[in-house]
Amino acid sequence: MTARSILNALEANRRFTDLKDAEAQLAQARRDLEAGVIDKEEYSNIADVCRKIIRASSDG
Repeated sequence: MTARSILNALEANRRFTDLKDAEAQLAQARRDLEAGVIDKEEYSNIADVCRKIIRASSDG
């Protein structure tokens, strides 16, 4: 394995981890909203950030 291929694999792994973390955070925010732990505005802010991360992670 070359250094470049290792770096590419590490980057792909980071994007995958970011994607899964954002998906989990979005799901948790949805549950928190339904439970009344957070309000719609906070949910919207969390969802916006998560969607941006999901989009960026999926583009790679």
